[in-house]
Order: sequence, then C-alpha cells, then structure tokens
Amino acid sequence: MDGDDGGRRGPATAARGLALTALAVVLLAGCAGNGPAVVPSGQSSDGAATQGPVVEARSPDSARQKLSLALADPCYSSPDARAVWPRCGRWVEESASTARTAATAIPNAAVTGAAAAVGAAHDDYVARGCPGTGPTVPLDANSCIGALTSVRAAMSRLSGALGAAP
Repeated sequence: MDGDDGGRRGPATAARGLALTALAVVLLAGCAGNGPAVVPSGQSSDGAATQGPVVEARSPDSARQKLSLALADPCYSSPDARAVWPRCGRWVEESASTARTAATAIPNAAVTGAAAAVGAAHDDYVARGCPGTGPTVPLDANSCIGALTSVRAAMSRLSGALGAAP
C-alpha cells in the first residue's frame, strides 16, 4: 500500500469484500438448507471408515505379475548386491508381500515352502537392523549385504516354484 487512506477502503476493495460475504452466505445456506446429506448405501461421509481393509488381488496371475516386477528390480537383478543394498529395504518388504500373495494364490508345498523361505530371509534382514527405506548406516553393512543376498536367493526359489506351479 502506497499511502494511508485513513482507514477507508476504495470502491473495489469494498465490492470485493461484499461479494465474498455474499458467497459465504450462499455456501452456508446450501449446506444447512435441506437437512443432513443423504449418503448412498455402501459409502460413508468418513471415507474409508466403512470400506474395510484394501483387499489385495491374490490370484496366480497377480502373484506371478508381482514376482516379475520384483525380479526386474535392481535390488534383485543387479550383479553387485554391495552397490544397491542401501536402497533395498522397500524391495525386501515388497518381496515378503509377494511371497504371501503367492502362498495364498497357489497353496502347494513348493510355493508355500519358498514363501516361508522369503519370509525368514525378510525377518533376518529386519532383525539385523538393515535399512527399511533409504540409505542409513546400519551396524554392520556386510551383515545387511548377506541378508539381502539371502532374500534374493529365496526369491529365486519362489520364482522356480511359481514357474512350476500350474
């Protein structure tokens, strides 16, 4: 503001203020005018409160698709685990999820055994204090690289079991 207007507003400012006040009155009247809103069956005004948990697709095809994505990730496919391990905590988590999906979708002995191996390797990775997300400094980098290598081997086993499963 370039000068003191002595507390007076110009015509444009006054008109803008009046228009905003009128808009607020119209909006508030619309909200309170017809009583409570009618919420369609199966929905809530709270969003996810009544929708329940998100259900993951657990078909053999979805298990194989998740596995193919996991195997394409550099945390699995890189020839040098030492170069990628600090960024692989999320991949390890996704690998455990993939294994659970596979064991649910194809509950044969080979798949459930391989899924259990992935779960055990995941648990070992976490127990060693390896980074869950992003690069952090663990207590023992070599221990985390070894744990990542175990998850990779278990995912290879799961891949073989899913490839053999009908």
